[in-house]
Amino acid sequence: MFSKSIIVTKVKKGIDMENKKVEVCANCSGFDVKELKNVEKAKIGCIGKCSKKCPELNGKIYGFLNGEFTVCDTKEEFFYKIKELSSYVETSNMNPLVDAFLELTKMWVDEFKLLRKIVLDCGLIEELKWGQPCYTYDGGNVLILGGFKEYIALSFFKGALLKDSENILVQQTENVQASRQLRFIGTDKIKHLETTIKAYILEAVQIEKAGLKVPVEKKQELEIPEELQIKFDESTIFKEAFYALTPGRQRGYLFHFNGAKQSKTREARIEKFMLKILEGKGLDD
Repeated sequence: MFSKSIIVTKVKKGIDMENKKVEVCANCSGFDVKELKNVEKAKIGCIGKCSKKCPELNGKIYGFLNGEFTVCDTKEEFFYKIKELSSYVETSNMNPLVDAFLELTKMWVDEFKLLRKIVLDCGLIEELKWGQPCYTYDGGNVLILGGFKEYIALSFFKGALLKDSENILVQQTENVQASRQLRFIGTDKIKHLETTIKAYILEAVQIEKAGLKVPVEKKQELEIPEELQIKFDESTIFKEAFYALTPGRQRGYLFHFNGAKQSKTREARIEKFMLKILEGKGLDD
């Protein structure tokens, strides 16, 4: 059985700066996060809260400081609070970024909470990646939770290597080679399969521990349309967000963009989905 907690050794204040925990969003924290490079090592990515979903955050400076969501009126106040942070001691594998995600999500709330508990019972580390609760072991991605219109999915990154003795894993499309999903439309099925779900998770952890990789057939590289390259050149943040997407999501967008015959149509399609890409979402999410 894997440990249910992560203990970070506490050090004297001001000696080990790496043990402070600063998490902000590159797009909506209210300031240029590049300035953090001269102040503190920080995790920069989706934090589950933004001014687009919380209007009261407009004009504010905000992020998670040592796991606590902190809102300031000025950048100077926010940076002062970072400076005054004590070393961070983490005693739980529950991530406050996922708490924020669950506060704002409107679909599959009960299912998210139940699956979260089941996953954490298996001792995985909880993070927020690509805007969704993601669970890792020793730095390797094991599974991710995602809500869709018709179901909520627990997706194993290396699901193709699972034995699937119950024959319940779903391959999203024929183009998906490694990932496999467990899909649910209510809490009853999750409760009924809890023991099985945990068994699949622990098998996935063993696969990660062993360093196994899914044999992947090399696919033909899709062309980056000129209109998309222009957007990349205009915004490094947008370019990084696109390449942070899973390969399947990247291909989905490229198929859609390249499917337009006229340049104006391609440009319109790209602009339509820029926000989704910045939020780490796929074409159909």
